[in-house]
Amino acid sequence: MRRQLVLLALGAMLLGCQRQHPVNVFVDPRFDDADGNGKKAVEKIAVLQCASSLQHSDDPDNLAPQTMERFLAPALNNRSDYKFIASGTVDYAVAKTSNEDAYRKMLKAYAMSDKPNMEYLKPLAAELNCDAFLIPVVDLWQKDEVDLKENSTPATYVGATITIISADDGAILFRCTDEDYVEGASNETGDRSVVASKSGAVYSDLGAKTHRAPPFEDVASKVAASLASGLPSR
Repeated sequence: MRRQLVLLALGAMLLGCQRQHPVNVFVDPRFDDADGNGKKAVEKIAVLQCASSLQHSDDPDNLAPQTMERFLAPALNNRSDYKFIASGTVDYAVAKTSNEDAYRKMLKAYAMSDKPNMEYLKPLAAELNCDAFLIPVVDLWQKDEVDLKENSTPATYVGATITIISADDGAILFRCTDEDYVEGASNETGDRSVVASKSGAVYSDLGAKTHRAPPFEDVASKVAASLASGLPSR
């Protein structure tokens, strides 16, 4: 069902106007509050490890959050108008306030419930002296391969959200969501060189590479750049 909904949504996008990226942005007025001297109420933002709301079957090796984090970190670093505390520094603080296992459980619980565990995060905020947390979550990670008997186009889909929450009360100050896809080469059955038995069993498919969906990295890099660009200029 989820796959069908994704394909319907992307199909509608192709039929209509080209979708803007990021697809959705929310900014709470408090995110840009400043005092009389122009100092922002939210200055130092700690970037947490990327979490995942995917089912295990969609990403059995947990590559989705690792891949997204690899592209999101440099994209955020390019935003010189923000003071981000890198995830490496956060990891060091985590080791002082709790442990890696508790940290991962907290992130997974947040990804599945959208509710931050402030009992866990407040001591971490004090250690980091930060005003807010940025939490990335991967929520779409899908490849649609094309069967060698189909006339179709393979595609890879990736979706993610970054949320900035207040270190004081966990309120959402900013949220940005993006989904994107990259298509592979179209597959035409007449152009293939398939060696098969009389029963139809395929021994070799000399054109197999033409119907593979593109690598996840090709789409994750686009989504990461879009999410970072969604942050309002300061």
